[in-house]
Amino acid sequence: MQKLITIFSLILFLLTFSPAFAAPRLLATVDINQVTPGETLTLKVELADTNAVGEPDLSSIGDDFGIYNQQQFQSTQIINGQVSRKIVWQYTLEPQKTGVLTIPSITLKTQVGNLRSQPIKIQVSNTPVKRNDGIRLEVTVSNPNPYLHEPILYTLRLYHRGQLRDLEPVPPATGVIMEQLTKLSQHRTVKNGQQVIVAQITYLLTPLRSGKLELDSAKMKALKPDNRNNSLGGNFLSFGMNYRPTTIGSAPLTLDVQPPTTQPWLPLTNLELEQKWESDITQPVIAGTPLIRTLTLVANGMGGQSPPDLEAFVPETADFRVRTPKPEIERGILKDKNTPISNITQSFSLIPLNTGTLQLPAIRIPWWHVQQKKLMWAELPAQTIQVKSNPNNFVPSNVVTTNTQTTTPIAPTQITQPIQPISQPIYYSQTQQVLLAIAIFALIIALGQSWYSRRVEYKAAQKRSLVTSPSRMSDATFKKRLASTDKLADIKKTIQEYAHLRWQTPKNASLQTIAQYLTVRIDGDDATAKLFKELNAALYGGNQAFDLTDWKKRCGVTLTQLKNKKRSFETEQKIVFGPLNPV
Repeated sequence: MQKLITIFSLILFLLTFSPAFAAPRLLATVDINQVTPGETLTLKVELADTNAVGEPDLSSIGDDFGIYNQQQFQSTQIINGQVSRKIVWQYTLEPQKTGVLTIPSITLKTQVGNLRSQPIKIQVSNTPVKRNDGIRLEVTVSNPNPYLHEPILYTLRLYHRGQLRDLEPVPPATGVIMEQLTKLSQHRTVKNGQQVIVAQITYLLTPLRSGKLELDSAKMKALKPDNRNNSLGGNFLSFGMNYRPTTIGSAPLTLDVQPPTTQPWLPLTNLELEQKWESDITQPVIAGTPLIRTLTLVANGMGGQSPPDLEAFVPETADFRVRTPKPEIERGILKDKNTPISNITQSFSLIPLNTGTLQLPAIRIPWWHVQQKKLMWAELPAQTIQVKSNPNNFVPSNVVTTNTQTTTPIAPTQITQPIQPISQPIYYSQTQQVLLAIAIFALIIALGQSWYSRRVEYKAAQKRSLVTSPSRMSDATFKKRLASTDKLADIKKTIQEYAHLRWQTPKNASLQTIAQYLTVRIDGDDATAKLFKELNAALYGGNQAFDLTDWKKRCGVTLTQLKNKKRSFETEQKIVFGPLNPV
């Protein structure tokens, strides 16, 4: 038995270390010979039956291909007593040109001398070709002939048989604005009698120039299975599934973008303009008192370009000084129509400089109806405001009053003696004394009347403020108003009023602004901020799964919990600044 084991060991030793009968060779292969711009292919350089001195020389490839992701594998096989050793170098190549490209002969220095592979022809065409692996990437648009700045849908669909993972779409970006509209999703379907997987993602494309707009090929980066057993011959030393990166490209696409027909240019499907005054302008206002006017634009079908500048439609005049903070912009998607919608809100502070009947000009914002193909206007009529004088003798800062006195120059004279001061007592007659006393008495009466009238007016204004503007809305009132309506727009207005009275946020602050304020300023109040974000998504994002009844219930519970929390920013104010009215 011991002799048999010795003989078997000797045979195995001879088989393992005996020279291979096959001649050493260098073989270069690719996984695909026809690609479109943007796609990648895999080049394998295989050395058999000898050892390498260094690595393959790829300098001859030149500028025709980009080289990425080099990998190296080794294996040893024993088949019918023949020992075979292999080394495989694997490269990912991306063509840089179109046409027929050549991967030239690759040189490798080995123990038996320099070996060379055969050249390989690669066809790079803008026309998609049928791949051997059945993978295909296609692009569709909702409108190949849009207007300049008119958003359209740009959809990528990748067809494969489930052999890809870690998909990463790369849409074109030259000459357009690309905004992701949906998440990458996958589903199974039957195509040409075969079951395939469709990976799909949609973008909102806004063209930035008119005329023939040629879009580059879209790309889909992924990891593709690369069975090491198949690539290295398959023996017990090679196991497992390996993945290599690959890129699939689509055919290029050309849009015929229509030029603007008017200036300024605003292509939309609908535009609404609203205004709101924080002051009651139906009654006379006081000169110098700021009037807050909030304009809101609701634009359906606005792409990723800059929104219209509302400041251009509310300029300063001789009667009004205008102060303008930055606008607030909310963007969403109308899910039923896949149409973008933008809310642009901007508040203006208008200070009357003169008294009497003052007029604000009408506002007319032109826009182009892309469906009806005609010019339309969003308008607000001219506004008349009665302005009365300010009892505090307000003087606008842009009015400069100067006192000038004209004097006649006197020729200098020579002074020979110093001037002596002369003091002389002043005497008043009895009549002058009586008139002076009457004038002083009248002045005292006038000052008293002025003080009294100002005091009465101040108390009346304070009483009006208490009647019209309560300092705070109770939680019970807020919950009652929420329960009384199912309209999301009315609920939003109720939240804006509640936040303004309770947390001193701006009256027309967006739900996103209120949510951000709560997250930053109110300690631990992420729950309320999340509720407001959910309502904002339902209002502008068209969330069909939004359960208003459940939302109201959670809102009531959250407010009850919030009532017992101590706001951290109030504590900070007490520590840093102390009481507002120290004794």
